[in-house]
Amino acid sequence: MTRFSNIVLFGALANILVLMLFPPFDVISLTDRGVRYFDAFHPVFSVPPNRTINADVLFFTIYGVVGNAVVSFFLLSQPRPIAPRLIVLVMAIVNLVVVLLFPPFEAFPWAGRTTVGSFDGFYFAFGDKVRRQVFMPMLTIELIYVLANACMFWLLMGMRERKGAPREPGAETLMAESDVLRRRAQDKMAAQKSLGESLWVRGPDRRKRGDGAYRGPERRAGGDRRDRR
Repeated sequence: MTRFSNIVLFGALANILVLMLFPPFDVISLTDRGVRYFDAFHPVFSVPPNRTINADVLFFTIYGVVGNAVVSFFLLSQPRPIAPRLIVLVMAIVNLVVVLLFPPFEAFPWAGRTTVGSFDGFYFAFGDKVRRQVFMPMLTIELIYVLANACMFWLLMGMRERKGAPREPGAETLMAESDVLRRRAQDKMAAQKSLGESLWVRGPDRRKRGDGAYRGPERRAGGDRRDRR
């Protein structure tokens, strides 16, 4: 599991927690034989009376969150993963396309019951429900939810990329490093200069004249050329 996969995992858990805290509710009609109509998203700790959770919409949204998390986790776990923020951008575009291809539609009045203006379900935009009106409150919530998640994951991925990238040295660090390099260069130049001078200096192993420890004939003819300096 990479550091980017952790962001996907905790982001998916946070989304599921938000959906569980603010689930969709239906209102039960007291005058229409107990027929349920979609009402709104209410916090679970402050539910208006005569409301019941719309389990179909709730599980549908949770499945969408889990599906996005699984695909993103798979792409980030590859040996040569794609850029994390590119994955966020592609997933956001795909989600927007799916939302617009399968928008929420209003219910159709039937059997004399006035249900126009209430949410019915998600249908293909170019299918047989095309004559119905799009349920704009639900569509607006979907678009805002997708864009908010895309912005959140974009920022988190960028922060993690900058945190893992090597930091550029500041001005003071560069100046300190330049001083160290300058001192090293000066020491090296001084060492090379002393080495060049030592080549012209006779060491203790060199004999200028006859050596008592060496009783053979002197093999060098003439004087030492280093003495001519």
